[in-house]
Amino acid sequence: MGFREIRYHAIAYTDDIMQLPHLRRQKRTIDLSSIAGRFSTGVASINATVEPRAVYWDQWNEDNLSGEGPLWIALGDSLTQGIGSSEPQTSYVHIILKRLKTRTGKDWRLINLSMSGGRFLDVAERQLPVIDDYQLQPSLVTTIIGSNDLMWRRDKESILNDAKRTVNSLPPESFLSKVSASRPRKGKRAMVSSAINHLAPIRGIHLFNAWDWPTGEGMWAEDRFHPNDEAYKYIANNLWTSLVKNLLL
Repeated sequence: MGFREIRYHAIAYTDDIMQLPHLRRQKRTIDLSSIAGRFSTGVASINATVEPRAVYWDQWNEDNLSGEGPLWIALGDSLTQGIGSSEPQTSYVHIILKRLKTRTGKDWRLINLSMSGGRFLDVAERQLPVIDDYQLQPSLVTTIIGSNDLMWRRDKESILNDAKRTVNSLPPESFLSKVSASRPRKGKRAMVSSAINHLAPIRGIHLFNAWDWPTGEGMWAEDRFHPNDEAYKYIANNLWTSLVKNLLL
């Protein structure tokens, strides 16, 4: 199936031009990342990039709201913000955007609604509603989410329910990454992974694996938690392979 070429102005108008919300996740009462930053220069260094990167995307989104090129909306967490990359241009979204423009000859636009620290319900309740609220008409929607739920939360059933709700909220023909694998394959990560792998095809959602890297060595930023530039190339390649296969680019 080819992408939908839609000509429109992707802005909701009142008396003035409305701006997209600046999405941020409220910090936890006990912010382990901030605490770790007090003891690790690597963690502190990456933490210091979070708000500047969010501001970058706020401005980017404002600049790309209107236009006649196909619209890609990217959802998710710090991975889609590109945290850990040396600059926004080496994040996977910029890599994919450049490829879309080159491959199709179309002036693709990108709206990045992700937020650092984002969880399943942030996609379902805060990011996806922006599409309808602002009358956006994307030709492509992609999502990478789940790492923060699996890292910081303990209640397996709540995580599972939130994962299912998010998958059910995503539009058909969108692209969703599998969650990173665990070894041995058991526990909450395996449970959520199984649910996503089962439910997504029923919903007509294309699955890809952002985490399919040949090695983990040399792939992490200074905080040892976020991908670095090299890893973002693999993430881009994994998404791109799925886009080419399913959108017939």
